[in-house]
Amino acid sequence: MPGWNIHLEAGKRVADKLKLSAKKRRQFLLGCILPDINNGYVSEVKTEIPHKETHYAFDQKSSLNFYEENKEKIDAKDPLFLGCLFHLYTDGYFNYDFYRTIKRSPIGENLTHEEKRKIKHHDFWIYDSNFNHHIGIEDKKEAEEMAEIANKINNIKITPTDIKNAETALKDNKISTKARGQEYIFYNQQRLDHLLDSAVEGFSKKYLGENHA
Repeated sequence: MPGWNIHLEAGKRVADKLKLSAKKRRQFLLGCILPDINNGYVSEVKTEIPHKETHYAFDQKSSLNFYEENKEKIDAKDPLFLGCLFHLYTDGYFNYDFYRTIKRSPIGENLTHEEKRKIKHHDFWIYDSNFNHHIGIEDKKEAEEMAEIANKINNIKITPTDIKNAETALKDNKISTKARGQEYIFYNQQRLDHLLDSAVEGFSKKYLGENHA
């Protein structure tokens, strides 16, 4: 899956398109990482919920499941719900591209699914280190308001402290140091830049009503 810096880089581009106020922009960006917060990536977050549940990964695409359940909020452009949808859309977009293209590549010959998955995570991990983002939620009352909104989403259970801890993890940005000097196995920088641009454009067309004809 794309890392949080990838999600926030894409999210900031969509937030620019939406011309959100500063507070709504922070709500949208929180939504862009929200499905991952309960998945154990931040050890200080005590409530863990399986990835399949927070990502609505059931019978059809995660983003479609989430949209159907939260259609009213999303169509009204509620920033946090819209950001959460964009997270699921971006996950699906990046994953689909990887498995579709490696299947047709000589690199993918004779590899198990687990071996392919490790390559995917490795390359997305390196690409994530190109960015260094955080949301900017500093006010305690604002964190409380955001947690209250977030907990209206099924399969999400966070506290204001969880939001603070997620912010701290983003600011620490330890991934950049670990990824330094590593090389891509399957992708390259140009291909991933294009993939990120395409995810933003595809989401904008599908859910924001943008027409780039």
